[in-house]
Amino acid sequence: MNRSLRSMAKWSMLAVLLSNIACNAKEMPDSRRDYLLAHDHGWIDLVVKAPATAPGFKPGEACSVGLRINGDMLLFESANLADAGSAGIPVGFRFVAPAGKLDAALHLHGCVKDELVLKLPLQLTKDHLVELAFDGVALTAGEATPFEPTSLEWVRTEMLRMQANAHAGDAATGKLTTLATASVALNAFGLLALLGYAWSRRRR
Repeated sequence: MNRSLRSMAKWSMLAVLLSNIACNAKEMPDSRRDYLLAHDHGWIDLVVKAPATAPGFKPGEACSVGLRINGDMLLFESANLADAGSAGIPVGFRFVAPAGKLDAALHLHGCVKDELVLKLPLQLTKDHLVELAFDGVALTAGEATPFEPTSLEWVRTEMLRMQANAHAGDAATGKLTTLATASVALNAFGLLALLGYAWSRRRR
């Protein structure tokens, strides 16, 4: 399999993966998401570990994970954080959020005796992504970085671009092959002509 075919296969697999994620992931209502996307917005990555030191922690039960931004619940999911932690697989979420000064509040309950609420002020710049991490004890934020979300349309555009490049490469290869063949033919003709001239000189 040549390089262009391997690249096409890789991007095809990525497109299928993104399609499955789009179909299976629970997200905020489309109307709310569309509203946020229509205004200045950024993105939040949230990684959550099990609150193993919290009073009454129940590792065998799933944790309800909620994140409020300025009082608005933008995320509400359920996951067994203890099992994910023991398997070395972080539980994470990515979602759109309004840009500007934000008050974030992480809510964890179901796997602890009393609900945990961890608050943190954020500054989310437009078209940037900020990483939030709950290490089991505290909620912290990283630096916001420029971010352009990957979409199925982007993957499709990349696949079409790579396909066009592959066709262009095939055409270029065909032209080079033709030129190389012509060059070999000309060189062979020149050599034969030179040999013929030398032979005629010897016969005189």
